[in-house]
Amino acid sequence: MQTKTKIIHLIGSLNPGGVQTYILNISNYDNIHNIRREVWTLYQKKGLLYTEFLKKNINVSSCQIIPADKNWRPYFLWKWLRYFASVFYFLQLFRKLKISKPDLVILDEPVRILTQFFVLRLLNIPMIWNIHAEKSLTKNKILFKWMYKYLLKKKLTIISDSKYILSKNLFYMKDCLYPNFDHIPIVHATVNLDKFLLINKKFNINNRKEDSIIFGSIGRLNWAKGYDLLIQALYKVKEEHPNFYLKIAGDGPYRNMLENMIDKYYLRKNILILGELHYNDIPKFLLSIDLYIQPSISEGSPITLKEAMASSLPILASTAGGIPEIIEHNKTGILFENKNTLELEKGLKKIITMDKSLRTRMGLRARESSLKRFNLEKTAKTLANIYNAILEK
Repeated sequence: MQTKTKIIHLIGSLNPGGVQTYILNISNYDNIHNIRREVWTLYQKKGLLYTEFLKKNINVSSCQIIPADKNWRPYFLWKWLRYFASVFYFLQLFRKLKISKPDLVILDEPVRILTQFFVLRLLNIPMIWNIHAEKSLTKNKILFKWMYKYLLKKKLTIISDSKYILSKNLFYMKDCLYPNFDHIPIVHATVNLDKFLLINKKFNINNRKEDSIIFGSIGRLNWAKGYDLLIQALYKVKEEHPNFYLKIAGDGPYRNMLENMIDKYYLRKNILILGELHYNDIPKFLLSIDLYIQPSISEGSPITLKEAMASSLPILASTAGGIPEIIEHNKTGILFENKNTLELEKGLKKIITMDKSLRTRMGLRARESSLKRFNLEKTAKTLANIYNAILEK
C-alpha cells in the first residue's frame, strides 16, 4: 500500500475563516490524491470548527506562539510574560516538526513567518507559503529577501489566491524571483458547490414588505471589513429607500461600536447583527437574502464572496484586494471604489432600484462564473500536482 503524503498546515485558529474553509473543502479529495492532512494552530487549541476538522479526518494540534490570555493580575506582568514566551515558539515549532516528520508544510498564517521559514529550512522540510492577505509580510522585508536568496530558494514554493495580493506582498522581490515571479501559481480558494444548490428561497424576516430587499454579509467585525462605512451609507439610503433589511453574520472587536452606530442612526429595525455563523449554516443564511454585500477596506480573495456567487446572489462589493479578480463589474455584480462611502451609497441605490429580473440574471451569471472558475475538484488536483512537483525535486 502506497504511503500517504503527510501535509501540515500552520494556521491561526479553528474559528470560521477563509483559510479554514479552504482546507476543509480541498480535504474532500485527499483520499483520491493520497494525502494525509493535519492543521496546527498558532493561537488557540480549539475553535468553533474543531469538530468539522475531526469529521474530515484532519488531525488537529496546537503550536501556540503565546500562552492563552488568562487576565491574571498584575496584568502588565502577565502581558510581558506572554510576550517573552513567544521567543520559545522557535524551539516549540522545531521540536514538534522534528518529531512529526511531515513531507510538506504549508504556511497559511503570516505571523512569525520568518521564524517558520527558518525552522523548516533547518529541518530541511519542503514548504509552501500560501499568501492570502494584503499585508502578509509588513516587516523585515530586507531580511526575507536575504533569506530567500541564500537559504530558502530551493525549499520554498510560493503560491497565492490573488494576483493583486501576490504583487502587493512581493513586488519588491521581483528582481530575486525573476523570471519566476510571473509564473507563481494563482490557486483560488474554491467553494464546495454541492452545498450551494439552487433551491427556492425562504425568507425569515417578519412582516416583510413586498417591495423590500434583504442584504446580507458574512465577516469578522473588525476595521478591515468596512461595516461602519456600510451602516453610514445605509443611513443615507434610507431617506429614499426605507424598505431594506441587512443581516450581518459575524463577531469581533467592532461589534459594540457597530451596535452603537445602528442605534445612533435609528437603523435598529433595518439592521441585525447575528453573531458568529456556524460553518454548516452558511448555505441557509445565503438562501435567506436577496443580495450579498462585501464592503471591505482591506481584503484577500474572500471565499464567502464565492459562496454567495454559488448561491446565485447578485453582489455589491468594494474594489479592495483581489475582489475585482472575482467580480465582473455590471455582469456578476457591482463594484464600488474602496473606502468611498459616497460610491457605496450610489451602488446601494443602483441595485435597490434595479429591476428584479435584472438582479436575478446577475445572480445567475455569478453562479455560472463560480461553476467555471472555482471548481473544487480542479483546484484539489492543481494543488496535488504542485505538492508532487515539490516532493519530486
